[in-house]
Amino acid sequence: MRMEAGVVTGKRAVPPLWYPVVALALSFVLSIIFLDISLSLLHGNPASALSSLTPFELGMNEVGLWVVFVGSAALAAKVYFGERFLQAVRWHLKPAVDLPVGVAAGVLAQLVVVPLLYLPVTMEDPAVGRQLSAPAQTIVGIGAGSGIYVVAAILVIGAPVAEEIFFRGLTYRTILGHFTAARPWLRSVLAVGGSSLLFAIAHFEPLQFAGLFVVGCILAILVKVTGRLGTSIVAHASFNLVAVIALAHLR
Repeated sequence: MRMEAGVVTGKRAVPPLWYPVVALALSFVLSIIFLDISLSLLHGNPASALSSLTPFELGMNEVGLWVVFVGSAALAAKVYFGERFLQAVRWHLKPAVDLPVGVAAGVLAQLVVVPLLYLPVTMEDPAVGRQLSAPAQTIVGIGAGSGIYVVAAILVIGAPVAEEIFFRGLTYRTILGHFTAARPWLRSVLAVGGSSLLFAIAHFEPLQFAGLFVVGCILAILVKVTGRLGTSIVAHASFNLVAVIALAHLR
């Protein structure tokens, strides 16, 4: 056996390739259930537009996702990897490295990489820029007054941790483990690209799809290089934090 980017290659069980896909589908179902329960309890009406949600209701919706994200990774650790949960998802943080590298990666991705990616389109039609930020503006807009701190906690703490565990901890490692016979560069391309594709699809934002895919690739590459989630979690949190600060300031 040999170690590549924190993933043991060789004869070790890994989840089937359909496992992350099914888990993602279940997370959407549970998030809807959690949201409907909170809406029914507070308003007696299970139907509501995203823009009209309260921070608590947004949190309930996200918790539904996070329960499956973390739960499916924990189940895979026990049933397939035969490792402790934190070991299976490569949960580890080296503050001296992960904080500066992660912050730099996240900020650059938000302020440089994504804008450059969409520059040809936004130069042709400036209205596209407003459309690109519309989903994030809607979510940040849920946090009125002190509610912005709740929304910020969801986007900067909860989402990065749960999503990195699922997409870069579970999904990346699952794909990598299925192509041990392939050349190392091809294994990396498949794992980085596959986990990033699922990450982009999960956000249901067609216009932002390319940007989400590229950001997912950056986060997956950080995991490949470091062999742990620490850097990618910090980068993801920094990426979201820049958006929250910018959009909150514009309100």
